[in-house]
Amino acid sequence: MKMILALVNAARLDALRLELVAASAPGYSIVAVAEGSGRTGVHTGDRVHPGALAAVFVVDEEPRATALLERLARWRDASGDDITRFFLLPVERQA
Repeated sequence: MKMILALVNAARLDALRLELVAASAPGYSIVAVAEGSGRTGVHTGDRVHPGALAAVFVVDEEPRATALLERLARWRDASGDDITRFFLLPVERQA
């Protein structure tokens, strides 16, 4: 099993939802506000540090997870979005 973790520019969250549906993602979970700082700066979604982030999780079997990750990266790159980041992580499901 693999998990795609997406730290998404919150302004693009609705577009990402549509892309996940179009890609037949098996499901997803969203944490609507993710605060932090990193390579693209501070993101808290306030007036001082605009640019809120959301965390999106998708879990799927390999190799479908890798194919979805590649599709999402192409979608992001085509839009010129320089904030959104995707990560692919191994996960184990507990009974």
